[in-house]
Amino acid sequence: MNFNTWSQQKEFGWLLGTWQLKDKQVFEHWSLDHDNQTIHGISYRIKNTADTVVTEEITLKLEQGAFYYVPDVIGNQGPVAFRITQYDKTMFVAENTKHDFPKIIRYKLVRKDNHDINEASIEGNGKVISYTFVRLN
Repeated sequence: MNFNTWSQQKEFGWLLGTWQLKDKQVFEHWSLDHDNQTIHGISYRIKNTADTVVTEEITLKLEQGAFYYVPDVIGNQGPVAFRITQYDKTMFVAENTKHDFPKIIRYKLVRKDNHDINEASIEGNGKVISYTFVRLN
């Protein structure tokens, strides 16, 4: 295991697995990518109980000594890099002040009633949109 893999698993390994947006058919699935140097996330929703629609692909990577959260929203402007400015073993904050919206992305692991909860938000321009994900596996 190289440094990138070890470091990312140590700091962001809590993300690995599948998470469901509370009361919605919206999911995020995080895994160690085949290159063993990035953590890859995919956001998708299930429509009409059968159709899976991918809405976003996300990469967490270490580049030139800094961690980045890089979402690529399907049908949008392509990948946008957010530098991770704060992190520990249960949370991170990613920022890109030059992006229109969001400018800040937050993820935080909370344990409630024997369940892992990811309290996430996107923020910018005086607006905050919060999301609560529950770990499925």
